[in-house]
Parts: sequence; C-alpha cells; structure tokens
Amino acid sequence: MKKIILIAGVIFFFVATITGQNEEDALRYSTTGVIGTARYMALGGAFGALGADFSTLSTNPAGIGLYKKSEFSISPSLYFGNTESTYNGTSLNDGKNNFALGNAGIIISVAPIDRLDSNPLENWQVGFGINRLKDFNNNVKIEGLNNDNSILDTYVEYATGKNPQILNDFDTRLAFDTYLIDTIQGSGPDFQYINAYEYIGGFSSTLQRKSIETNGSMNEWVLSGGINVSDKFYFGITFGFPYIRYKQKSTYTEINQNPEKDIEKFDIYEDLETKGSGFNIKAGAIVRLLPQLRVGAAFHTPTWYKNMKDKWSTQMNAYYANGDYFDARSPNGSYEYELQTPWKAIGSVAFILGRSGLISADFEYIDYTSTTLRAGDYGFYDENKAIDNSFTSAYNAKVGAEVNLGVFQVRGGYGYYSSPFASDINDGARQTFSTGIGYKNKFVYTDLAFSYTLSNMDYYLYGTENISVNPVDNKYAGYNFMFTLGYRFE
Repeated sequence: MKKIILIAGVIFFFVATITGQNEEDALRYSTTGVIGTARYMALGGAFGALGADFSTLSTNPAGIGLYKKSEFSISPSLYFGNTESTYNGTSLNDGKNNFALGNAGIIISVAPIDRLDSNPLENWQVGFGINRLKDFNNNVKIEGLNNDNSILDTYVEYATGKNPQILNDFDTRLAFDTYLIDTIQGSGPDFQYINAYEYIGGFSSTLQRKSIETNGSMNEWVLSGGINVSDKFYFGITFGFPYIRYKQKSTYTEINQNPEKDIEKFDIYEDLETKGSGFNIKAGAIVRLLPQLRVGAAFHTPTWYKNMKDKWSTQMNAYYANGDYFDARSPNGSYEYELQTPWKAIGSVAFILGRSGLISADFEYIDYTSTTLRAGDYGFYDENKAIDNSFTSAYNAKVGAEVNLGVFQVRGGYGYYSSPFASDINDGARQTFSTGIGYKNKFVYTDLAFSYTLSNMDYYLYGTENISVNPVDNKYAGYNFMFTLGYRFE
C-alpha cells in the first residue's frame, strides 16, 4: 500500500497516513546540509576550489590533492533546532537538541621517494572516513481551529464505493472499525459513507492538533584518492557509501467543538522507520591558474539506494459523548524499494590573498526532477509523475572568507539553497549564515564554528483534490556548533 501525496493545482496536500513511499520521502533523502568540519561549516561550505579539508571528499574530491602531509581529524557537533508552526492563526513552537559526529577521517599523503625533475607528480593521497550529510532530528507541534472540514471527510471520500472489507488497513479501515466513518443505511452496493460528526448535529468546528517527532541522520562513508600534479593541477575521486536512518512518530488529534456532539475526540498515531544504504561516485579537479587564483569543478553521480526499507503502522482511538471508546490498530507495514537521488554539478572559485586570508565561492546545480523511485512489484508511476510535476532544478550558492591573524584565523560564510519545488507557493528555500575561529601550529589545529539555518515551508495536514485545508506555515531555525580537532603527521 502506497502513501500518496496528492497535488491540487500546484499545492501539496500531505496525506495524514504514513503508509509507504512517495515524492516527499524521495526529496527528504535528496537534499543535504552544511555539515562537516568546523572550518568547512564556518566558510559556508564554499570549499570546492580550496581543498585540504576532509569535508571536500563528499563535495569536490580534488581537494584531497592539496594535502602535503597526512592528517587525522574528528568533528563533534551540538545541534539545536526549533520550528514555529502557524495554523489558522495559532502559533506553537517546538524543537530538539542533538549531539552528533560531523565527521571523522584520515588522509595519507605520499610523495614519490625518488622524484625526478621530469616527474610532475608532487604527491598522491588516499583518504577514508565518514561525513554527516543531513540531520533529521526535530519536533513540530501544530494546533488550530478548522471551521470547514475534518480529516474524516477525506476518509469518506477514499471509502466511498468500497466494501468495508477492502478498505485501507492503515486509515479508512481503522476509521470504520472505530465508527469514525460508517456506511449509510440503504446505500446498498454503492457503499456510501458518513463520518462521526454527521451522526448528531453535523459538523461545525473542530480543534486540530498534530505533533511530529523525527530522529535520525544521513551519513556517508567515503573512500577517496587524489594526485597533485606540479602544484597546479589536482584531481580526485571518491567512492561514497551513504546510509540512511530515519524515524518519524506523529499524533493527530481532533476535538469536536459542537455542543450537540456525538464524537468528542479522536487520535491517530503513526510510526514510520526507514533504513537504506547506497553508492555513488564523485570526481573533481582543481586548477591553480595563478598563485592567487584557483578554480574547481566536480560532478556527483546519482546515489543509487538499492535496499531501502520502510516499516510503518497506524493506530486510531475514538472517544464518544456517551462514554464509548474504540481503538483499532493496523498491521505492521513493510516494503522494500529502490531510490535514485539527483546528480549534481559544482563549479568553484577561490582567491588566495597571500598570508592574509582567502575568499571562496561555490555554485551547485541539482535537477530534482531526476529523482526516481523503483520496485520490482510496483511501478511508482504516480509518484514519479508527481516528482516530475512538483519539483524543479535548483541552484545553490555558497561564499566564504577567512582572515589569517598569525596562528589564529577568523571566518565567515553564507549559503543560499533554492527551492526544489516548481511552485513558489511551497517555497522550501534555505539560507545558512556561519562564522568561526581557528588555531593551528605545525602539527595540531583546532577549529570552532557556528551556523544558523532558516527556512519556511508550507505543510498540509491532509487533503484531496476536493477537500482542502489552509497550509501550516512552518518556520524552521537550526543552530549548529561544531568543533574540529586535527593532527598532521609525516
């Protein structure tokens, strides 16, 4: 059974049941953030032409070619996230804190033992480690009065014309078993339904609440190699092995505001867990055009997740004015499928201002319409069509600057990530502001960075082509502190 995100015009209507795989899931695993080393974060992730930072193994692998010494680094981080949700005039705040590992890895740099003047190879390098690509930890709370409709109206629409025995085990069948919807007597084989608000008094208003808790992350093991040719040309390649761990728990509640009520309230509990691992290849080059000027380019193949697996379940509880209580549970859903995320192209430029500092910039192109869902026993035609219709190509820009003050460095950065949505109604663009400081000597360096990320995205509690609700305006703010400790050795 598949969870479908229905599109009415250009607006997303998110179905309340978590029962499968769709374009929302595909997008979740196709976007990444500015996570890595503290220096990388402080410069806004604009490292494509700079190199010599472990984070570049997941962005422009040519960066490994600028290592002259071997190095080990580790980067723990502390994250604070907050979401302000406004629905029909009511605003609520919620969030979550999380301690995580931004990255950890080792680079081995080797110079030819018997290097001849005719040999342009200065160094070759290999690297191995892990980079965090995305953090899913967050809490969201939504509340507001709805005077127009209920989620039960969508269940009636889905159920109409269907025998109760073949209703969806994850939504409409549970609503039927708890008497939130029921067949109309005399409707015969047409199987017409009404909802619990219509039993006595009819619908007037309901208080709607939803809480969503998400946990997990997307990380990537990297195995990279690179070369330095004449200190002018740097080439690198990375074999990436990303893996996904994602959990979502949500509770949806409606409380009847009609004094002539039969149904008092009902709750819908949904659990989703996703695990998967994949493979990709990244290749890049950096060219030192002048002592002060470098340019870089990188290409990322799509990531092929061949063993994605979702597990999900739903429970409904219904409370009635006469004291009756009914609950129903779905079976445990499970499905395995494949996901292909978009390819990416990156162009970079960096100006090295002698020993005074540097300025760098990255530009990225990602075609989100190339995201694809597949399975051996299901075609995903509707979901992939929705991806084509709903998403678009995105252009991201990142800039950073660093000022050297002897053994200390001061840094700042900014990133703009354009919306993956074809419609401006559901924006989804992100901005990141960052700053940081660093210290280094011959063998040891430490960096500290802070980044602030903000974005707005509309969320819809439910909907069909015939039933709509006002959007929930979600304003997200994320605060990330990163510390890196590195050690250089021969």
